[in-house]
Amino acid sequence: MNQINVNPGRERVDVVDTSGDRTAAAGINLITVLIVLAVLAVIAWYLFTGPLRAMTSGSSQTNVNVNPAPTTINVNPPSAPAPANNGGGNTGTGNTGAGAGGGATGGAGGGANP
Repeated sequence: MNQINVNPGRERVDVVDTSGDRTAAAGINLITVLIVLAVLAVIAWYLFTGPLRAMTSGSSQTNVNVNPAPTTINVNPPSAPAPANNGGGNTGTGNTGAGAGGGATGGAGGGANP
């Protein structure tokens, strides 16, 4: 005769970790992933705004002079000496009056207009 013994075993029970170790590890992993993504974003931003932007823009450089060189403006220039008026004749350029004597630049007398 053949005999088969069936021993009823205990039911399998899942062991649950109630100490919070898995939760803490998941939190640390999440923070690590966020830090790595932030560092990669900063590196990409630096490359696209710095060296890569300078390489792709070609060799054209704009020279902007923010503070231009000051120019000297003489507000009161020295006056030239007045030409001598010898009471000469009218040359016909601007003088309509007749008479002897007269101003240096025309007027009611003789003298040449410069």
